[in-house]
Amino acid sequence: MQTIYIDILLIINLYVNWFLLKGTARVTHTRLTTARCFLGAFVGSLTSLGVFLPAMPLPLSVLVKLMGAALTVAGAFALRGMKCFLRCFFAFLALSFVLAGFMLSLCNLSGTDILIWSMNSIYLHFSLTALILYTSAAYFLLRIFSLIKLRFFHSDEIYEVIIRVGSHTARLKGIADTGNNLTDCFTGKAVVIFGKESLKSIPETETPEKLKGYRLLPYSTVSGSGIMPVFRPDEIIIKSVSRGTLHSTDAMAGIAEGAHGAIFSPNLL
Repeated sequence: MQTIYIDILLIINLYVNWFLLKGTARVTHTRLTTARCFLGAFVGSLTSLGVFLPAMPLPLSVLVKLMGAALTVAGAFALRGMKCFLRCFFAFLALSFVLAGFMLSLCNLSGTDILIWSMNSIYLHFSLTALILYTSAAYFLLRIFSLIKLRFFHSDEIYEVIIRVGSHTARLKGIADTGNNLTDCFTGKAVVIFGKESLKSIPETETPEKLKGYRLLPYSTVSGSGIMPVFRPDEIIIKSVSRGTLHSTDAMAGIAEGAHGAIFSPNLL
């Protein structure tokens, strides 16, 4: 019988559920805050303790697994209506199945027995130190890949940025600028910079202090520094005009005096 350490079990499943929820949000184009993602991942991590339950009949086992997944999704997406919940729930299950198949295939190909998958939980047989080292290595590899991708990014693409606040919408010419590294210091989200004059079709931006997530964010450019009002819009969509593709982004919106159009980081693509 394999020995399972509770701390490793909880931390691994916190990691796994975090990325599954992030993937669910991306696939379904559903807003997911960092706090909500952590809450959902934490709930999912707690449900992994079901691995210690005694063997159950197949129908009951499936029901318990589905309930654990439902609690994880509900914790992350806050039950925003049954339609939204079901969309996120089935996307979460689909990504979980993909992950399970990948991990099992990896174990079969490598001929190792480091994986336990049971009761909607995953357990890998290596130390917490190894987990931290592997995660750090993966992070730096992804950062290197991101830098290489930006190095060869083609900035001549034509974009249209659509921003929605309540029932009001503005469509602006978008510019993908690798120099726009502005991020919100509270949420870590990228900031899409909008020219104030370009947002006239959204009357709420005339008094941004009343908008959701409003704050003043310091910034600096080659020409100087200042403070920019930012807020959390209901939706930002980046459209590639030539390819016709749409990217729903979870970003903050900044209002710049004297600017026109929208400037965003290519990382949002």
